[in-house]
Amino acid sequence: MAKSKRETVNKSQAIRDALEAHPDKSPLEIATALKAKGLDVNAQYVSTIKSNAKAKGLKRRIVKRRKPGRVVAGNGSADHIMKAGLHFIVLAGGVEAARERLVGLAELIEAAKQVE
Repeated sequence: MAKSKRETVNKSQAIRDALEAHPDKSPLEIATALKAKGLDVNAQYVSTIKSNAKAKGLKRRIVKRRKPGRVVAGNGSADHIMKAGLHFIVLAGGVEAARERLVGLAELIEAAKQVE
């Protein structure tokens, strides 16, 4: 079959041109204006083209991640460790009770190593 001699119109490009010329108009108004020119488009299609064009213009935000092994402020600092230790002593009910629990913990760790 031979190709039609009729010029084909790129609907997406026509929508982008109309949006550029009239950025304040709604997708429904753009669709109505393009229908008057003979293009069969609906408001949803205009909205899709508009949001795709907007998304292409946005750049991704770069998230800075900390390097492995780096200490975050408050976690691992001497002050934070001291506060955690004091909190443990208070929860245990005193220094002697905290020591007993730590000895029990050390025994538990040793038993776990022997099982492995």
